[in-house]
Amino acid sequence: MLKRVFPLVVPIALAVGVLAAQPAIATKGHHGGGGGGGVASYPSGVDVSHYQGTIDWNAVGAANQKFAIAKATEGQTFTDNMYATNKAGAIAAGLRFTAYHFARPDTTANDAVLEADHFVQVAQLGSGNLIPALDLEVNGGLGVSALTTWVKAWLAEVATKLGGVHAMIYTSPSFWQTSMGDSTWFATNGYSILWVAHWTSNSSPSVPANNWAGHSWTFWQWTNCTHVNGISGCVDGDRYHLTDNFAQVTIP
Repeated sequence: MLKRVFPLVVPIALAVGVLAAQPAIATKGHHGGGGGGGVASYPSGVDVSHYQGTIDWNAVGAANQKFAIAKATEGQTFTDNMYATNKAGAIAAGLRFTAYHFARPDTTANDAVLEADHFVQVAQLGSGNLIPALDLEVNGGLGVSALTTWVKAWLAEVATKLGGVHAMIYTSPSFWQTSMGDSTWFATNGYSILWVAHWTSNSSPSVPANNWAGHSWTFWQWTNCTHVNGISGCVDGDRYHLTDNFAQVTIP
């Protein structure tokens, strides 16, 4: 989803511009592949950031895109300067909407909580929006144990601030396996909603953590470059696993 990061880190690569930070460059996507089409009839959506510029959300909706996930924040202080515009436009066009935070984990005191608070303040998500997303692409030099603790702290703070809402986790199979030890803890402790990044023309993605402890994927970023009316150039393409019923992933 992203792609601009601070000079300190070399990111994974989420969208070819999608979830991108301005001053930083985070790449939101991850392994390769390019995305083929030919997959079953999963509801389609996009994830975006300032990288896409001005979007004609009515055209996006008319192109049968059902949901949008927009970058809101990165780290403790960065705010995507197109977030408010994207949020208003997507909702007005009738798309289901949520925001994601590009994680910049480090060892400074309370970093996870400060990043979570910054995200909640900017994203302003509430009843009727989709649940928020934590975008994990870089480990900031933290080992598996320290990063796991960081992720737990971020998720717990967001849940506290949003009245118990559990965010989804965005990750690629390789990042989860190498930086999170392929942990099943999150999937079995209330974080069953996975947004997996696996760019492939296959009919389904690879899913880490033992098929997310049997829950499988819920959102799938299947490509970093699809073309959708209303958006200039490439945009990340996403699919939703549960037909058109978004109740399970909607903030009550």
